[in-house]
Amino acid sequence: MTISYFAIYALWLFPLILQAAILFGMVRRKLVERFPVFFAYTGWVLFSETGLLFFIHSGKVYRRLYSCKEALAVVLGLAVIFEILRHILPPYSSPKFVLNFVRVLAGLFAVTALLVFVSAKPLTGNYAVYEVGMLAERSVRFLQASLLIVVIALMSVLGLTWQHESLGILLGFGVYSAAALVAFECGAVHWLNPVAFSMLNSAGYNVAAAIWAFYILRPRGRPPVDRLPDTDLADWNNALSSYVNQRSSRR
Repeated sequence: MTISYFAIYALWLFPLILQAAILFGMVRRKLVERFPVFFAYTGWVLFSETGLLFFIHSGKVYRRLYSCKEALAVVLGLAVIFEILRHILPPYSSPKFVLNFVRVLAGLFAVTALLVFVSAKPLTGNYAVYEVGMLAERSVRFLQASLLIVVIALMSVLGLTWQHESLGILLGFGVYSAAALVAFECGAVHWLNPVAFSMLNSAGYNVAAAIWAFYILRPRGRPPVDRLPDTDLADWNNALSSYVNQRSSRR
């Protein structure tokens, strides 16, 4: 077994272990209701990647299963974007603001898909479906990376900190998307052979899985106080004034 062969398997298996821990952590910390789409994405990747291990030497069957896995993963990855937006946008945002934000994202997605389509080779033969899948994946990756940049630039406006799980999920997708886009572009100009392309793409996903695991599994401190307990401030003021008067009369 060569070093590159061992590295590919290690990069393949390590995120599966992390994602199993992420699923367990989300169930234990009751985060499934907050991030159901991300939970479904993580579960699907774990299930499908584990299943592919049994067909790795099956050739055509493996390629078909891999294409189906990637197609659903891209759809779920796109859905995660809107789930994250639901958490990071201020609750007092007007419907018009949210609508404009979604329109900007949709415009970015459409422009990216158009540019990738124009620059791509003509879709012919048995590779047409594969090329369409690659087009969709590259568009989603660009959208995820762009959203991360926009959110980081607007963190103070949105009132976000690096402690938010939603920001951690977005950070993982953004890092992986950036690595995937670099791999796509370098592979298109033949700067990377298939092995190097696979390793760069897998390394980016490993970093993303590590980021998700850190945000989901890290120890939690005490939750912040959202509001003061219901009390009558007038009664508090009267009791405090009475106590001060008693102390003053004893002097």
